[in-house]
Amino acid sequence: MSPRSILLVAVPQARFLDLVGPMEVFNTANDLLVHRGKAPAYTLELAGFGAHVTTAAGVRVVTTPVARCAPPHTLMIGGKLALGVADPLTSRQLEALRPLAVGAKRVTSVCAGAFVLGQLGLLAGRRCTTHWMVARELQRLYPDAIVAEDALYVDEDPVYTAAGMTAGVDLALYLLERDHGPALALAVARLMVVFLHRPGGQSQFSAALTLRANADDRLRSLVARVLEAPAEDHSVEAMAATVGMSARHFARVFQKQLGKPPATFVREARLDAARRALEVSDHGLAQVAADTGFGTEETLRRVFHQSLGTTPAAYRKRFHRGSAAR
Repeated sequence: MSPRSILLVAVPQARFLDLVGPMEVFNTANDLLVHRGKAPAYTLELAGFGAHVTTAAGVRVVTTPVARCAPPHTLMIGGKLALGVADPLTSRQLEALRPLAVGAKRVTSVCAGAFVLGQLGLLAGRRCTTHWMVARELQRLYPDAIVAEDALYVDEDPVYTAAGMTAGVDLALYLLERDHGPALALAVARLMVVFLHRPGGQSQFSAALTLRANADDRLRSLVARVLEAPAEDHSVEAMAATVGMSARHFARVFQKQLGKPPATFVREARLDAARRALEVSDHGLAQVAADTGFGTEETLRRVFHQSLGTTPAAYRKRFHRGSAAR
């Protein structure tokens, strides 16, 4: 089988990790295959809107101009993200990129690259994700998209999107597994010292980080407690009493400092805990539901269906730590 071509497009001021993270996954796969006496699986090329691009880290990278590139098998786009702002491409840049997106077998994005996919009209009616810091802005700009704020990556074949920065590695490993099976993907993950299927979603990183720098210390402690012990009583009334506020005032303060109602945050924290339990433990669904605050299997199933479009059992089958060996 001939190698699959992967073209990574770096927009001006792209995050360096958005580019080199996925490239290292595919390059490491090539190295492993060659070491085993086999042909490499991928060809890699870095493109930009000129002869070079300067990344957000100030690293100047030589690139092939997009206008000179042929449509690849996999087009991967890393976007610019600075302090929560994702800059759009110009109309000229979009028109240069469009033939590559139309001709590619699959189109992927890392971090704010999802905004480029939105500009290309590829997100309408599709689930997608981006960095948690700009997920709501992506939903606002592209209301026909279905933005999964907590996902590390989303498969809407032939369009794939990854969350911020290191999630590009997660997506690249997922694509590698689809292309060449779990054994090679697991070997690459081990060499790179990363998870093949990283436990949890973006909420494990974003929940505490979305608090403002001058946030109430009591609220910070409360958020940490919810993440550490999701099965405890985290009703609005109970949480308000913990921080010494009325329920009404607490709900207003929480919404202001985390950007979401307390009940929504607790539900997301419990969902993330349940996902981790399904990924790394062999506990039955009733035990997982009890340990993560959902109470019953039926509630756990309902939340999984509403939030992830799948069942807990199907999620475990796909993402359990032992799935790569099956």
